[in-house]
Amino acid sequence: MYDVIVVGAGISGATFACKASKFAKTLLIEAKEEKNLAVTTNVYAEHNKRFLYEVDYSDKSMFPLPHAKKNYMGTEEDGLVYAEEFGAPFGVVSHTEKLVEKLLKMSQDNGGRLRFNESVSKVVKHSDHLEIINNKGESTKTRLLVLATGSNGFELQRSCGFGTPDRYLGIYTHLTGDLSTINEQMVQNYVFHINPKISTNGPFYLVKGEGRVNVGFLGNSKETPEELVSKLNRIIENYTRVQGYIGGLKAETKPVIRYISKHPINRFSLDRMMVLGEAAGLVTAFFYEGMLCGVCSADLAATTIKPLIEKESIFTKGELQAYDREIHRILIDNYNQNGVGSEYLFYNAGTYIKILWNTYVKLINKDKRLRREIWEAYRMYDLENYDMKGTRRAGKDLFAMLPALTKVALSGKFVKAAFK
Repeated sequence: MYDVIVVGAGISGATFACKASKFAKTLLIEAKEEKNLAVTTNVYAEHNKRFLYEVDYSDKSMFPLPHAKKNYMGTEEDGLVYAEEFGAPFGVVSHTEKLVEKLLKMSQDNGGRLRFNESVSKVVKHSDHLEIINNKGESTKTRLLVLATGSNGFELQRSCGFGTPDRYLGIYTHLTGDLSTINEQMVQNYVFHINPKISTNGPFYLVKGEGRVNVGFLGNSKETPEELVSKLNRIIENYTRVQGYIGGLKAETKPVIRYISKHPINRFSLDRMMVLGEAAGLVTAFFYEGMLCGVCSADLAATTIKPLIEKESIFTKGELQAYDREIHRILIDNYNQNGVGSEYLFYNAGTYIKILWNTYVKLINKDKRLRREIWEAYRMYDLENYDMKGTRRAGKDLFAMLPALTKVALSGKFVKAAFK
């Protein structure tokens, strides 16, 4: 009998296992083989450290670079936000597979167990525990089941009684080359770009790690994997706006095609069950950034269950609902609203997406206060106190800069975006 079984070895599952294994008998199950865990390079905001304080942020194998320079790239000019203007980095860049490996090792050091190449086929509910049947027909008992399967376990999630978030297909690959060439070509750590010819559903991005550049985008709703691969190759080889960053770099591995989920589900806990991170739709609405939501939900879940473990609770949904309340208080009801209106506005502007984004890029370059607010959003620890006034002011300033005919066409959307 385990106190906790967590399913999924992504950032949220690994973080939760690391934390929960300090005080609970913990088992983590992962469907992939250990050697096949995804290689990823992410920007990792300073405020994430509030929720994951167990790791050493000076470890260059996990966090090779400070995250100090951003480019909100338009189709015509660059919208540059450099942290040195305000005195401290936005955070760090993570080689996330190394971070996950470390968290899993810490869980084992705490006494937690890991089982790879294993998936959950069925969950049988008993009066005082759950019985987990794996893909080999083997049974394991637990007092609490935690789902951290990203966008890959929706059938299991539904069978347990949870809703599922919206799901979209995305693609990324890593380009490698001479280290000095990468550093010379790509000065910024992070490039965020909206271009309707790439996608009307989400961003194209570049993230520079140590000796590698993560290149990817979120696809349109009906694009096939083959179409995504073809488009990514065309971008890498021919798109003029990014050639200065990645020209001469080569893809060493096949592109990774995976579903990405967002838009939170209604409940994150039921009797003896919880859902974390992307599986719960906890991804920032505009940027598709899941690191914050992954480590935050893992920390809040571990904090919620610790006193329940100590008093040998049966983990009723009433007891676990404290987790739902904290997710809403810290993430959904305040900080994440920062991107909800932007998502509605930019990704639903139709033929005006390009002019809207390019105007925003100009606003970034023009407005130091906006640049500072972007910097502060990455560094502030008390996310529950995020002030939306700056976001609303930026929306008004953006609208004022638009051409007259564009204002007429988009005025209704700006009004709706302000109340999202």
